[in-house]
Amino acid sequence: MKFIPAGERIGEQHQVRTVGLAASPDLPDGEYTFVDCYCTDPECDCRRVIILVLHNGKHVSTINYGWESSAFYKKWYGGKTVSSIIEEMKGSSIDIASPNRVKGPAMLAFFNRLLTDDYVNVLKKHYMKFKRAIKNDPPPYDD
Repeated sequence: MKFIPAGERIGEQHQVRTVGLAASPDLPDGEYTFVDCYCTDPECDCRRVIILVLHNGKHVSTINYGWESSAFYKKWYGGKTVSSIIEEMKGSSIDIASPNRVKGPAMLAFFNRLLTDDYVNVLKKHYMKFKRAIKNDPPPYDD
């Protein structure tokens, strides 16, 4: 599966989240931008997002977030009981391919504090708009 930033498909309807941070004992001061990316497979309904975290414009971390329940991901995965994979699918985690230029646990804690109901709803809306755009106009490249 290939994930691309939502803005590449939903354009001006998309807004990234940017938050300033100062005096954190665990993360550098500065501006953190959270770029949400979604799967380009028009048939996939994983209900997940990959968040590219930029610190002052530099990619420092990658976060996975799935907003559905374990039961949803178990069914989506095909009913197999691979509990470690199912648990990784839901909630937030640092991606295995993250550049880890900041402390992973601190970045995850920061992201989780930002993860309000409103923010989750924004991610869900972006997901739906992105998926609609992909179905109407699939990407011209292979994953």
